[in-house]
Amino acid sequence: MSEQPERDQPAYPIGSVDKALRLLMLVAERPGGVRIGEAAAALGVAASTAHRLLQMLALHGFARQDPATKVYHPGDAIDRLTNPIERVRQLALPLLRELVEECGETVHLAALEDGAAARTLFSVESPHLLRVGDRSGHTQPAHLSAMGRVLLSDSDPAEVAKAVRAAGSEADVAAIEQHFAAIAESGYMQQHGEVESGVSALAVPVRGASGAVEYAIGVTYPTGRIPADAVPELAESMKRAAAQLENELRR
Repeated sequence: MSEQPERDQPAYPIGSVDKALRLLMLVAERPGGVRIGEAAAALGVAASTAHRLLQMLALHGFARQDPATKVYHPGDAIDRLTNPIERVRQLALPLLRELVEECGETVHLAALEDGAAARTLFSVESPHLLRVGDRSGHTQPAHLSAMGRVLLSDSDPAEVAKAVRAAGSEADVAAIEQHFAAIAESGYMQQHGEVESGVSALAVPVRGASGAVEYAIGVTYPTGRIPADAVPELAESMKRAAAQLENELRR
């Protein structure tokens, strides 16, 4: 275990909390796993006490036990605490999979990068042979893409245009204003072929605790495969998924 800096002891220490936190650090620092006997020795407690503490960590997702070896390994909750994107991924993926099952097209979650690009954090692919593929890690000009426009929609159109020009692209402030107004009115953005010919996209915002747009959920598909009259219903499903993700992120 790595050395911990010395800290002042609290005036009224709680022994059980101290042991649980020490055990949490032990599990987090040993990807290879911790056995009950090792935990007991490290904490200076009986094996039965160490077992109960490990079970509580497992209950809340901070540890997981290998059923074959009985060794406890770091759980998903540790990843969520140490890696914000991993937390978002774990919370969002079930919702994105449900959208794929509903619409049959590839679904993504994106975030803004450097003010002028929309980066796809991860995707769930369509089951169709002809489909938009996994775009994880892919960036695209935010002012052109549906997800990017949603991510920028709380911004000042003039500042967006300035950032776009600084990145070496042309920008039309009036067009940006129209896009933001459309998002404000309908709650979603659709675009056809502006990023990639023959590919359309539909996107909705995901807002953080402050109310600002932090992420965008997007559906991408071959242009024409989702008819225009089906877009409002799909957008409502996407908004429900976004609301569920917002609630999860605020917990």
